[in-house]
Amino acid sequence: MLRCVEPTNLCAPWKRNYFHGSRRKLPRPLSRTDHPPSSPSLRNCHHLEMKKQTHMRKNVWLLLFLLVVAGGKAIAQVQKTIDQQVSGHLAGKLLDAKTSQPVEMASIALLRADSTLLTGMYSAADGSFKFNNVPLGKMILRVNFVGYKTLFKTISLSKATATVDMGAVKLESNVKSLAAVTVIAEKPTFTMAIDKRVFNVDKNLASVGGTATDVLKQVPSVNVDIDGNVTVRNGAPTIMIDGRPTTLTLDQIPADAIQSIEVVTNPSAKYDAEGMSGILNIILKKDKKNGVNGQVRGGITSLGSYNGGVDFNMRRGKINWFVNYNVRNRRGSSKDEINRTNLGPDSLSYLKQNNDGHIRRLFQYARAGMDFFLDEHNTFSISGSVVKGNFDNYYNQRLMESDSLHTPLRYGSGINNSQDGFTNYTGEFNYKHTFIKEGEELSANVQYNRANSHDHNQYSLAYVNPDGTPSWDPHLPELRHGDGSGNTTYFTAQVDYVNPFSSRNKLEAGLRTNRRVFNNNLYTYGLDPISNEYGIDTALSNDYHYTETINAGYVSFTGGTRGNFGYQAGLRAEQSNYNGELMNIKAGTYKVDYPISLFPSVFLSQKLKGDNEFQLNYSRRIRRPWFLDLVPNISYGGQSASRGNPLLKPEFTNAFEFSYLKDFQGKANLLVSMYYRNTNNAITTFYQDTTLNINGSDQHVLLSYPINANSRNSFGAEFTLRNQITKWWDITTNANLAHTQIDASNSGANLSNSGITWFGKVNSNTKLPWNLTLQVSANYNSKEIQPQGERKPIYTADMGLKKDFLKNNAASVSIGLNDIFNTNRDLTYTYTEYQEQDRYRKQATRELRVNFSWRFGKIDTEKKDKGRDNRHGGGDDGGGYGN
Repeated sequence: MLRCVEPTNLCAPWKRNYFHGSRRKLPRPLSRTDHPPSSPSLRNCHHLEMKKQTHMRKNVWLLLFLLVVAGGKAIAQVQKTIDQQVSGHLAGKLLDAKTSQPVEMASIALLRADSTLLTGMYSAADGSFKFNNVPLGKMILRVNFVGYKTLFKTISLSKATATVDMGAVKLESNVKSLAAVTVIAEKPTFTMAIDKRVFNVDKNLASVGGTATDVLKQVPSVNVDIDGNVTVRNGAPTIMIDGRPTTLTLDQIPADAIQSIEVVTNPSAKYDAEGMSGILNIILKKDKKNGVNGQVRGGITSLGSYNGGVDFNMRRGKINWFVNYNVRNRRGSSKDEINRTNLGPDSLSYLKQNNDGHIRRLFQYARAGMDFFLDEHNTFSISGSVVKGNFDNYYNQRLMESDSLHTPLRYGSGINNSQDGFTNYTGEFNYKHTFIKEGEELSANVQYNRANSHDHNQYSLAYVNPDGTPSWDPHLPELRHGDGSGNTTYFTAQVDYVNPFSSRNKLEAGLRTNRRVFNNNLYTYGLDPISNEYGIDTALSNDYHYTETINAGYVSFTGGTRGNFGYQAGLRAEQSNYNGELMNIKAGTYKVDYPISLFPSVFLSQKLKGDNEFQLNYSRRIRRPWFLDLVPNISYGGQSASRGNPLLKPEFTNAFEFSYLKDFQGKANLLVSMYYRNTNNAITTFYQDTTLNINGSDQHVLLSYPINANSRNSFGAEFTLRNQITKWWDITTNANLAHTQIDASNSGANLSNSGITWFGKVNSNTKLPWNLTLQVSANYNSKEIQPQGERKPIYTADMGLKKDFLKNNAASVSIGLNDIFNTNRDLTYTYTEYQEQDRYRKQATRELRVNFSWRFGKIDTEKKDKGRDNRHGGGDDGGGYGN
C-alpha cells in the first residue's frame, strides 16, 4: 500500500502561519530578480530591472504585431502576382425571375468538367457573388436554393477573358417544389468534423428545463461529476460562452438559452492555450429572421422544481433585436457519508460522519441585444445579460466515534448551512468588417463582466457521551456564523484578421487581453465555550484581493495542395501574471509573474477517395491555477477541511492526436482518434493528516489541497459512431479508453499511481407516429485513478418523449426522466499514512420533468431588406422560430 509523507515545503509553513492565526509573513520563493530589501541601491536595481522587463514585454508584443502585418503583406503581394498569371475572376448577381428581388444565401458551386467540386459560396444580401483566383479553363456554375429550379451554366475562363461578369442571373421559382415542401430537414443531434464536434441542444430532451450541467452530461466525449466538474477525455477543458471567457458557472446558465455545444479536443493556436484537454464552447441562442417571432416555454418536476422562459426576436430592415428570459427553481436533497479508519501509532479508532439535507437553486437569466447591418461589409452587435439568484444548502450533520472494537465512544450533532446570493452583469460589443476580397475579414470584440456575491453560513457541532451527557473531551462544542461578500470583474478584448491568398491558403492573426479582478471577504465568529463570548476566528476568516492578467497573440497559416493534402501551422504567445493580497494577514501578499510562453500547433490532413480523411495534430497547452486553488482559504466541516496553495504552479501539456473520419454515404459517420498527453507540474489533489486550531481548540482533520505532481501521462483511443439505421431511428455511440499514470513522488516517497479508465455513452433518437420523438441515453464511467486512491465506477440512464402538435408543429410537450435507476452518486476511496477513508455522496438526481413550449411569429415577406431572409421561406404563424 502506498503511503504519503507530509511535504515539508508546503504544509509546515501553513500550519505555522495560517492555521493558528499567526500574523507572520507568507512564504514566497525568490525569483532571479528578487533582492533583500536591506539596501536602497539593490531596491533601485530591482526597480530598474522590473521596468526593463515591462519595456521588453511591450517590445515583444509590438514586434509580433509588426511581423504579422509585414509577413501578411509580403505573402499577399507574392500570391497576388502568381494568381494574376494563372487564375481568373467570376462575378454575378442572383435575382428572382418574376420579382427581380435579390436572392440571398443561395448555394453557388463551381464544378470542374468532370462535375467534381472546385469551390463554392453563398450569395450576399444583395444577391451578388464573386469568385477570385479561379483556375483558367471550362467549368460549370451550379445554383441551388429551396423554392427555385436548380440552374446550370457553362463558364469558360482564359487569359484573354480572365474576368467574367455574368450580370443578372435569373432564378425561376419551382411552384411544384414549394407546394410539396412543408418541413425543412432537421439538424441532427450530433455532427462530427475532423477538428470539431457540435451537439445541438434543442434536439436533446433530457436537458429541457435544466442547466448547462445537464446539457454537458449528454454530450459525447464529456464527463460531469456530482459536483459539476467537467472533463473531456479525463482532462479539464476550458469552458467558454460564444467563444469568450465567462464568470458564470454551469449551474447559472439555463439549458433553454443554449443553441449548441462545440467540442474542440485539440485546438489550434487561434484558440486560448488554457485547458489541457481542449475547449467546450457554449453557443447561446440568437435569431436573425425578418419579422417578429419567438418561443414561450415552461415546466415542472417531481421534486418540486419549476422553470419558464421566453425568446423574442424582431427584425426590420437593417436592425435585429432579440430578448431571452429564463427562470429556474431547483429543489432536491443531498447526502454525504464518510467512513474513516484512524491508524494511529498505538491505537485504532473509527469515525462515521453523515451530512443530510436539502438544496435550493433559484436564478433568473435575462439577455437582450441588437445587430445593426450597416452595409454589406460592416456589422455591429451589442448585447447585455443579467443573472441573479440564490444557491442555498441546509445540512444536518451527525458523527459517531468508535474504538478499535467498534464500541461507540461519543456522538456529535449539529448543522452546516450556507446561503449564497449572486448577481452577474455582462456587456458585449462586436464589430465585423468583410473586405471586397472573398474571405478577407476583420473582427473585434470587447466584453465586460461583473459578478457580485454575498454569503452567510451557520455551523454548530457538539458531542455527547453514550449515556447522553455532554462531552467536552477531546472536542469542545463548536458554534459559529459567518458573513461575507465579494465581487469579480472580467474584461476581455480581442481583434482577429483573416486574409485568404487563394482558395487553399490563408493567413490568420490576432491579439487578445484578459484581465480578472477578485475581491472577497468572509468574517467568521465563533463562540468561546469558556467565556461564552463570540470572537473572530482567524483560521476560518479571510479578506483577499486578487488580480490576473493574460495577454496573447497568435499567427496561423493554412495551406493545401491539389492532392487534397492540407496543413496548418500556428504559434501563440501568452504572458500572464497574478497578484494576491491577504488583507487579514500582515504583509500577506504574493505575486506570480509568468514569462512569455510559446504554444505551437501543427495540423496535417489528407482526404482520400470515398469520403475518408486522416489528420495528425500537435499542440501545447497550459492549465493555470484558478484563484481558489491559490488562496489559502480554509473550508472546514466536521473532521474534514480543504484549502488552496499559493505555491501552486501552472501545468504544461504536450498533446498529440491522430484522427480518422469516414462518411458512409450519409448513413453513418465514424470518427476514431488516438491521443497522447504528457503533462509536467501536473495539478492534483493531496490529502494530509494535520491539526487545525479552530476557535482556540485543536481539531485533528484530514486536509486536502492542490499540489504539483512531477508528471501525468495519458494515452488512449476514442470511437464515435453516428448511425442512421433507418429514416426514423439514429444512434450515436461514444467510447473512450485511456491509461493514466501520475507521478507525485516529489510530495512523498513512492507516491504515484496508474491504471486504465474508460467510459461509454449511447444516445438513441427514434421518430414515432403521431409526431412523437423518443430519446434514450446512457453512460458508464469506470473507476478513476488518483494519487492517493480511486473513484468508483458510475453509470446512469435518461429518457425523454416529445409530442409535437398544432400547425407546423409549433407546440410541443416533452416528458423526461433523469437517472432512471437512481444510480448517479460519487464513491471515493483515499488513504494517507494515518487514515483510510470511504466517502459516499448522493443527490436527488432521479427526477421526472414535464415541459411545454410554443413557437410563435410570422416571417415578414413584404418589408424585408433586399431579400435578406428569402432563405427561410414564406413563414406562417407558429413557424417562425428555430435554431
